[in-house]
Amino acid sequence: MDCVTCKWIKWSASIPLVLLFSAGSFLVLAQIAVGQDNAPAVLLDLYLATWSYILAIAGGVLLTGWWLWQWLHMRTTHALRPC
Repeated sequence: MDCVTCKWIKWSASIPLVLLFSAGSFLVLAQIAVGQDNAPAVLLDLYLATWSYILAIAGGVLLTGWWLWQWLHMRTTHALRPC
């Protein structure tokens, strides 16, 4: 796992995970804002959590598709070369 492609996959996989964790933290902040009766903060936190979740799912789907394409390409074109 020392090739450039493998390192790129590791960094790409971390981006959807960071977005999922940020969506969870926005939901926690929204719960705190509910306790303080702060409606604008609740709406903002829920809005940001929704977009973080949507972007994380889209990034995960794109990463999975790219990974499957790369895996198929490596198996068919570069069958004798290791990663």
